[in-house]
Order: sequence, then C-alpha cells, then structure tokens
Amino acid sequence: MKNIAVILSGCGFKDGTEITEAVSTLIALSEAGAHYEVFAPDVKITSTNHLSQQSEDERSVLAESARIARGNISSLSQLNTKKFDGLVFPGG
Repeated sequence: MKNIAVILSGCGFKDGTEITEAVSTLIALSEAGAHYEVFAPDVKITSTNHLSQQSEDERSVLAESARIARGNISSLSQLNTKKFDGLVFPGG
C-alpha cells in the first residue's frame, strides 16, 4: 500500500484549496487503496467575503483545511517526507 501526503492550503475559492479538487483527490486515493495523511501550513491568511469581494478577517490555513479533512490533519511542519511515497497538492 502506498503512503501519500496530501497538502492543502485552506478551504475554497480565493481562500485556499478548491474543495471539489481536494475531496476528489481523497476519494481517488481511497478507491486506489492508498493510505493518505493530510497536512497544511499553520499560518494565517486574509479571507474573502464572496458576496462583496472584499477582504475580511484573518483565518488559520490549518483550521480552514481541517474543514476538508474533517479534522484529520496535521501541521505541515510535522510532515516527514521519508514516510511517504508521494505528495499531492490539489489545485486551488
């Protein structure tokens, strides 16, 4: 079984990883029988109000990425690349 690290960069249009691409990646890895772990940088970004297109409050990239990973996520600083056979960066 292959071990894959999936790297997310937040959650959604203008705020990080495209949700459908991230979820599709996780489903495809599961269906292929791969084991995966999800990581994201533990930094802040300014989010976008998608109704007004204005910048809003700061949000945690790690916390926003956890929405996609359903909480099963680690800080990118904890990634040990020697433990994985591949890396995936879903689009955004």
